[in-house]
Amino acid sequence: MPYSHLNQPLVAANVHSLVTDILANTLSFNETMDKLNGLYYPFMNHLNSDLIYSQAVVAFFSSTQAVVGDTYPENVIWDHDKTQRFIATLSCYKNDIENERNAFTYQESQNKRRLHVYVNNLITHYSRLLFIRIDLKYAQETRHHVSIEGFDCHMRKFRELISNKKTCFEHLQGNAWALEQGGIEGGLHCHLLLIYDGSERQNDWYLAKEVGEKWKMMTGGLGEYYNYHDAETKQKYEQNGKLGIGMIHRDNAREVENAVTSALYLTKPSKHEQQLKLWLPNMRTFGHGI
Repeated sequence: MPYSHLNQPLVAANVHSLVTDILANTLSFNETMDKLNGLYYPFMNHLNSDLIYSQAVVAFFSSTQAVVGDTYPENVIWDHDKTQRFIATLSCYKNDIENERNAFTYQESQNKRRLHVYVNNLITHYSRLLFIRIDLKYAQETRHHVSIEGFDCHMRKFRELISNKKTCFEHLQGNAWALEQGGIEGGLHCHLLLIYDGSERQNDWYLAKEVGEKWKMMTGGLGEYYNYHDAETKQKYEQNGKLGIGMIHRDNAREVENAVTSALYLTKPSKHEQQLKLWLPNMRTFGHGI
C-alpha cells in the first residue's frame, strides 16, 4: 500500500500492526526502519486529539516523541540510532497493550453472552425466522476517502433505517451489528445480522442483496457488501452441517444450533486484530435490537 494513499483509519491500522509486529519480534530491524520512515509523517499529519486510539497507536506516538521531540515530522529521518531508541522505548508499553487486549476479550465475552440470550429469546417466540448475514464495507479503491467520522455517520444513518422497519427492513424482528477494522489493510466494516419473521419473508438472497444495495446508495457509492446467501456459499455450509442462515425452524435443533453459532460470530473474543484502531468518544461498536 503506498503510504501517500493513507487516510486516518488506514494509517492508524498500519501503525497498530507495526507496533504489534515489533513487540512480537516478527520484523527485521531494517523493515522496522523502512516502515517508520514511511508511516511517521502521515501518522503525525493525520493525528487528531479529538479521537481515541488503540494502546498500540498511543505507544507509537509516545515512543516516537520520546526520540524526536518537537522536530517537525517532515524533517524526521529514522536512521539506525533513532530506530534503535524507538524500539527500546516501545517495549515499556507492552503491559498497556496487553491490558487493552484483555479488556477487549472480556467485553467481547459480555457481548457474546448478551447476543446469545437475545437470539434465543427470538427463536422461542417465532416458529420460523429468516436469518440474514451480510458484511457492509467500503470498496478498496475508494475506502481512503472514508474517515472514522464518516463511517460512524454512515452506520448511525443505516441503523436508523433498520429501526424504521420500512422497505427491505419490513417484518424485521431482530438485528445485531458489530463494527470492526482489518489489520494492515485497515478496512472499516460492519458484520450485520438481520432476523425476519419467516412467515412474512422468504427469499434470503434477494433480501440480503436489497440491504446491501441500500448501503451502497446511502454511502454515495463508496460502500460495497458481501452477501453470504448465494447458493454456492450456502451449499458449502450445508455440506459441513453448519448452515445457520436462511430459514430457521424452531423445531429443528440442528438449524437452531447453527443459527446461534452463525449469529455469535459477530462477537468473537479471539478477534483481537479486528478491533477498531481509532474511534470517536462514546462511539458504539456493538449493539442489538430490543
